[in-house]
Amino acid sequence: MKKFLYIIAAIIIFTNASYGKTMPKVDADKLYNMQTAYFDTADKKSVMQSAISVLYNSDYSIEDYNEDLGLIRAQKVFKAAYTSKKRVAGWSVVLAAATAYTVFSYGSTAAMMYSPTRRIATELKDKTVIIDANVFVEQIDENRVKVKFIPIEKVLQNADGFAFNQMAPMKVIRIYKPQPYKEFFAQVEANLER
Repeated sequence: MKKFLYIIAAIIIFTNASYGKTMPKVDADKLYNMQTAYFDTADKKSVMQSAISVLYNSDYSIEDYNEDLGLIRAQKVFKAAYTSKKRVAGWSVVLAAATAYTVFSYGSTAAMMYSPTRRIATELKDKTVIIDANVFVEQIDENRVKVKFIPIEKVLQNADGFAFNQMAPMKVIRIYKPQPYKEFFAQVEANLER
């Protein structure tokens, strides 16, 4: 009996362990250049309004806006499919072990099957994804404004509403691909030219 419980505990510990991937090697200068753009204008306020307009059009809600500091904080919330195959496999093993133990105990431990079943169901549901974006606008000189755009994506683990994991980030993703940055800055520039 003790061996069985130790095996179940080990499986639970290993299935809940973080399966983090190593971060891609990105040169700091390259990342800075991706996240930063310069605009030839003397009007910092119009650049900030243009950035806010782009964020609104991209379904972000503005969380904080400080014109003096040149700071815009925005957030975008949506549901997306994100399933960790390792977690599903781990909880499936736990469910199989709990089911086998229930069969051999003539149903007296049937409650042990509830948690793995709920966790597998949670893992298969769409997750809430939040993209936090920070935009920094700075007047460099009389005719130039620098804009820095930093988005961070968070996959939340609250698909089933369990109290212990509600709003807990399951995965935090830094965006290292240049495409989102290029699109953002192109839209800001297009708004400025209007």
